[in-house]
Amino acid sequence: MKTVFVDKIPSTVIGYFASEGLDPEQALVSLRFDMCESGAFGDCFVMLFPDGFAVAEGYLTFSSAGKRPDGLPRRAEDFHVTGFEKFRLADVGEPKAEQLISTGRVSAEIGGADRVLFNYSSACKHGAAVFCRAVSELKKNGELKESDFADENYEKHVCPKCGRRYPDEELKVCPNCMDKAKLVKRLAKQFVKYKKYIIIMFVAFTLTAALGMVTPYIANEILYDDVLTNPASVAADVGRIVLLMVAVRVGALAVNLVTGAASATVAAKVTYDVKKTIFNTISDLSLGFFTNRQTGGLMTQVNSDSLTLYWFFCDGFPYLVLNVIQLAVVVAVMFTQNLVLALYTFITIPLFFLAFKYLFRIFDKLYAKRYSRRRSFNSLISDVLNGMRVVKSFSREDEEMRRFGAKSKEAADAGFDLENHIARVYPLLYYVLRIGSYVVWAFGGLQVMNAAGGMTYGRLMAFIAYFALIYGPIEQLADVTNWWSDSLNAFQRLFEITDAQPEVREAEEPIIPEEPRGAVEFRNVSFSYVENRKVIDGVSFSVPAGTMLGIVGKTGAGKSTLANLLTRLYDVKEGEVLIDGVNIKKLPFAYLRESVAIVSQETYLFRGSILENIRYARPEATREEVIEAAKTASAHDFIIKMPDGYDTRIGMGLKELSGGEKQRVSIARAILRDPRILILDEATAAMDTQTERGIQRALEKLTRDRTTVVIAHRLSTLRNADRLIALEDGKVAESGTAEELLKQKGVYYKLYKLQAEALKTVGIE
Repeated sequence: MKTVFVDKIPSTVIGYFASEGLDPEQALVSLRFDMCESGAFGDCFVMLFPDGFAVAEGYLTFSSAGKRPDGLPRRAEDFHVTGFEKFRLADVGEPKAEQLISTGRVSAEIGGADRVLFNYSSACKHGAAVFCRAVSELKKNGELKESDFADENYEKHVCPKCGRRYPDEELKVCPNCMDKAKLVKRLAKQFVKYKKYIIIMFVAFTLTAALGMVTPYIANEILYDDVLTNPASVAADVGRIVLLMVAVRVGALAVNLVTGAASATVAAKVTYDVKKTIFNTISDLSLGFFTNRQTGGLMTQVNSDSLTLYWFFCDGFPYLVLNVIQLAVVVAVMFTQNLVLALYTFITIPLFFLAFKYLFRIFDKLYAKRYSRRRSFNSLISDVLNGMRVVKSFSREDEEMRRFGAKSKEAADAGFDLENHIARVYPLLYYVLRIGSYVVWAFGGLQVMNAAGGMTYGRLMAFIAYFALIYGPIEQLADVTNWWSDSLNAFQRLFEITDAQPEVREAEEPIIPEEPRGAVEFRNVSFSYVENRKVIDGVSFSVPAGTMLGIVGKTGAGKSTLANLLTRLYDVKEGEVLIDGVNIKKLPFAYLRESVAIVSQETYLFRGSILENIRYARPEATREEVIEAAKTASAHDFIIKMPDGYDTRIGMGLKELSGGEKQRVSIARAILRDPRILILDEATAAMDTQTERGIQRALEKLTRDRTTVVIAHRLSTLRNADRLIALEDGKVAESGTAEELLKQKGVYYKLYKLQAEALKTVGIE
C-alpha cells in the first residue's frame, strides 16, 4: 500500500521506529506533533501502518558536529524517548480529535474505555484531522487512497523552503523566507505611473549633489589658494566669493524645495494607492479572514504600516537617492585630486559595512518585535473600548488596567530594546568610520609642509571638507538602512494582505438560473469553522419557492451557520447548497446578494443618517420607498418622533438607538432590498411582545409568495411556517409540520414544553 501523507520526520526518529521492529518505509501516514502525553511541549511522532500505528514521544536535541563541505556548521540531532507504544488497529475504536481552547487531543476507545492517544497544540490540529480520517478510512475500507488525501497535502501547510508551518494558513506567507528583493520590486511598480515626478526628483538630486560639490571647492581651494594669497585684490575677490557662495546656497535651497514637493507628492500618492489596494483586498476577502483577526490589529496594519511607508518615501527615500548620488560624485572627485589620501579616507569603510550588514539582521528582528507588541497593545485597547459597557457592568476595571499595564510594558520594553541598541551601536560605528579622517589629517598635513604631490593648504582644506560629504551620507545611509528595515517589515505585512486569497471565490464562468423562483436546497452539507469541530454535519432539506421554513434548536446547534452558508459568507466543506437547482458556488456574487437578504440577530448600523442606513440595501431607492419599507418594519413611528426624522444621524458619538429600534431599521433595510429569498435570523429577538406582533403582521404580507427561512427561539414566530426542521448537534434531528413534530416528542416538543412552562410561571396558560 502506498504512503499517502508524510510530515518531515527527522532521520533519528525514523531510526528509532526501525529499532522497535517497525519499517518506516511501510508507513501510510507519518505525522509530527508538538506536545507530550503530560501536556508539556515536546516532540511527538505518529506512524500509521496497514495493521496499526505507533506513537513515540520525547525531545529532539541538537549539537555541533563539525562543518559541512560548503563550510556551514553541521548539526547532529538526537531523540530522547520518554514514551513509546504500539496499537493494533483491530483493538482501537473510532478515533476523535477534541479541540480545546489552545490545545487538542486525539482519543479512542480501547478495551471498553476512552484513552488519550496523543496531545497537540492548535498549530498541529490539521495533522490530528488527517490521522483521524486516515484511521477511519483504513478501518472501514482496509486501504487508503492517495487521491483521497490530495487536498491534505503537507506541502500546503508548510513553507517549501524551511519546512516551517505558515503562521497564517490562509495567507500562506513565511516571514522567515520572504524574498525582500521581490518586495522592493513590487513596491517599485507603484511608482511607474508617477515617473514624471520621479524624473524631476532625480534631476533635482543630481543638481543638489553638484551644488554640494561646488561649495567646498569655492570656500576652500579658491578662497585660500587664489584669493587670500593675493593681497592686492583680496577685498574685491572675497566679496565675489561670498556672493558666489550665497548664489550657490540659494540655488541649492530652490532645488531642495522642488525635491521636497515632488517627494511629498509621490509619497502621498503611492501611500494612497497602497491603502486603496489593501482596503479593496480586504473587502474581497471572505468573512473567515476577519473572524480570525482582531480589529485593532488590522487597523494597525492599514494605518501604522501605511504611515511608515509614507514617511520613508517622504523623508528616507529622497535622502537615500541623494546620498548615493552625492557619494559617487565625491568619491570620484577625491580620487582625482589625491589617490593616496582618498584611499586613507576609506580605510575603515569596508569594516563599517561588514558590521552594519550583521547588525541589519538584528535590527530587522527588533523592528518586527516592536511592531508585534504594538499591534497586540492596540488590539487590547480596541477590545476594551468596544466592550467598555461589559467591563463596567462586571466591575473589571482593575483587571483591564492590569492587562493594559502588562501589554503597555511589553510594547515599551520592545521599543526600549530597539532604541537602546541604536543608542549603543551607532555612535561606536560612526567613530570607527571616522578613523580614516584622522589619518588624512596627518598625511595631508605632511604633504602640505613638504609641498609633496602638489598639495596646498587650500586643496587640503577642500579635501577635508569633502569628508563631511562622504561620512555624512554614509551615516545617513546607515540611518536610512535602519529605517528601511522597519519599512520592509511594513511592506511585508501590507503585501501579506494584498496576497491573501479569499476562501469564497466567484466562479470563473458563473451561471444565472433561467427562471429565478427562489427554491432552496441543502444536500448533505457539512461545515466547520475550526478544523476537527463540525458545526453542520450532513444536513439535507429543501424549501420550495414561495414557502416558509422554520429552523429551531438549542443555542449552538448550527442554525445561524445555515444562514451564513446560504448567503455564502462561508463555503460548505462537503455537500452543496442550491438555489433554483444551481449550486450557489456557480452563481455570480451580485445575483446571489440580490436574491438573498438576511436580518441577523447581530444588527449593525453604520455611522450616518437613518435614511442612509436603510438605503444601504438599495442606494438608488427613493425617499418614499425607504419610508414604505420602514412602515412595513414598524420603524416609521419611532423615526418620525426624532428631531430630524429620517435624517437623524446615528452611530458612535451620535444618536443612540435601542436594540429593538436597531433591529427594526435592519428589517427595513432587508425589506427595501425586496429579495426572492428572505432569511430572518432571530429577527424579533430584541423586541417586546407588542412590537413583535406588529412586525409579524407586516412580515406576513412581506413573506407571501416569497421563500423565507425563519430562525427563531420563540416558537410563536414560526406559527406560519409551512415546514419546520429541528437541529441538534449540527444534524437534522427531525422535520415536518409543527403538529407532526409535537407528536414525535423530540427536540421541538422539548422546546415547546419549556416555553409553555415559562408562560405558566407568569400566569399565562
